[in-house]
Amino acid sequence: MAQREEPWIAFKVLAAGAIAPAKRFRHAFEGGADFICVGMYDFQLVENVNLALDVLGDLQRRVRPWRA
Repeated sequence: MAQREEPWIAFKVLAAGAIAPAKRFRHAFEGGADFICVGMYDFQLVENVNLALDVLGDLQRRVRPWRA
C-alpha cells in the first residue's frame, strides 16, 4: 500500500471494540492510512476525536506521504 498514489481508508481498525482506540488509531495512521473509518457511539465521539487529533499530532513512524 505504501507505493499507491491514491488516498486510502483503514476500516474496522478497532475490531468491533476488541482493541483500544489509542493503539489502533496510531497503528493505522503510521501504517499509511490517510483516513480511518471507525464505528462509535455518540458518547464516545468527543473522546475519540480528541484521541485521533493527539495521535495525528504525534506521528513518529509514518513513512508514506499524505495523499489526501
